[in-house]
Amino acid sequence: MIKMKNIYLIGFMGSGKSSVGKSLCILLDCDYVDTDTVVEEKNNKTIVDIFASEGENAFRIYESKVLREVPFENCVVSTGGGIIENEKNVEQMKNTGIIVYLETSFSKIDERLKMDLSRPLWNQNKQKKKELFEKRIDLYRSCANVTVKTDDKSYHDVAAEVVSYIVGE
Repeated sequence: MIKMKNIYLIGFMGSGKSSVGKSLCILLDCDYVDTDTVVEEKNNKTIVDIFASEGENAFRIYESKVLREVPFENCVVSTGGGIIENEKNVEQMKNTGIIVYLETSFSKIDERLKMDLSRPLWNQNKQKKKELFEKRIDLYRSCANVTVKTDDKSYHDVAAEVVSYIVGE
């Protein structure tokens, strides 16, 4: 395994962070961390249950703690869609790796998540979802080292594009 800085995948829910992250780990022969999965494992609850019983703020605290526990190298880290709302999280990612924004259109995300009941912030009216999406776009763009558009690309193609960027850097 070649030593490398972490690769942090950011983007709105449904942008493909988990699927692209797994593909990247195969291509780069490195470790994989999905912050949402680790939060669920550490709390013995699903994200839906955490939101329902403790609220979004508690989830964000757990998420930040998980991010701080990630090794500082040789990992691909798929983050929760809202991780960029905490400046300390962004600072940590910038200091320990490359931040890759998986840019996906609202219509594509809506198509992917139509039947997904496991995302508490998606299970609200369309206007609220659109507002959340719009609110986060500038945050994603401002903290990313690289942006990869994902609409109409396979997860493997997106992962290959990320690798091309990293190798070229």
